[in-house]
Amino acid sequence: MTRRSEPKWTPPTPGRRGPGRSYDPFYEFEQLARDHGHQPKARPEPKAELALLSLLGSKTALAVMSCVLVFVVAALLVLMAVKL
Repeated sequence: MTRRSEPKWTPPTPGRRGPGRSYDPFYEFEQLARDHGHQPKARPEPKAELALLSLLGSKTALAVMSCVLVFVVAALLVLMAVKL
């Protein structure tokens, strides 16, 4: 019996997106077109989004969401008890 040779490892080319992925010949061009050689700028978050996030993070919102969760769990338990 002869021993088979191990396949040679080839370094990844810029067109490959990961192990086992198909080759994309336009990968480099897409990257260059997207970047334009500049660092991406962070876009500012809208004021309404910040206000909503601060509202959802408050203790009042936490208490309301907890009460809704307790109500839903109680309703599911009642529905399961009635079906049996």
